[in-house]
Amino acid sequence: MKKAIFIVSLFFTISTNAQTLKEIVDVLGGKTETSSKKVMYKEVLNEVVTINSTSNEMFSGGNSRQALYVKLPVGTKKWYYRVTPMDVSTNYNYQPRESFISLLSNDYPLFVNNRTNYGFNFYIINDYALSDFYAKRAFNVYTNYTRENTLGFYNVCDLVYSNLMICLTNTNVKQGLKVIVEVVAYGDF
Repeated sequence: MKKAIFIVSLFFTISTNAQTLKEIVDVLGGKTETSSKKVMYKEVLNEVVTINSTSNEMFSGGNSRQALYVKLPVGTKKWYYRVTPMDVSTNYNYQPRESFISLLSNDYPLFVNNRTNYGFNFYIINDYALSDFYAKRAFNVYTNYTRENTLGFYNVCDLVYSNLMICLTNTNVKQGLKVIVEVVAYGDF
């Protein structure tokens, strides 16, 4: 009887201090190493894309639509994004201390340095809607994250699916745009 009480109390002690069945098995097996994951920021995307004017798309074969995969690492809880438009002839990049990852990691004030007065459309979609997006058909979007005819901005997104994409369109007939797209994941990595 004493053995049964001892085993039950041992199991109870281990199970109240362990979070998962794997941890319980590791403790019973003598493995005491714990992997300490740290909540932190991780840069996922930092890319400059060109979205041509609609006339350039029609007459010169350019593309007024661009889509970028958001490849979130395992452990992501939410992700931040900053979108900065500029005239197509501009060669601007944020300085390293102004990068989105730097601002977030160091708890500095967030900002966007708009380099144009021309707006664009911004969408977050699942990759299954990509063909409809490029074909200019109706496509499913996450409406909470949609911005149309907007200038640069930053935001946070709590969608953590593996097939997310950021889509940009330029509706201006004459003016092409370059857009800096930055994505930073926040989570246990």
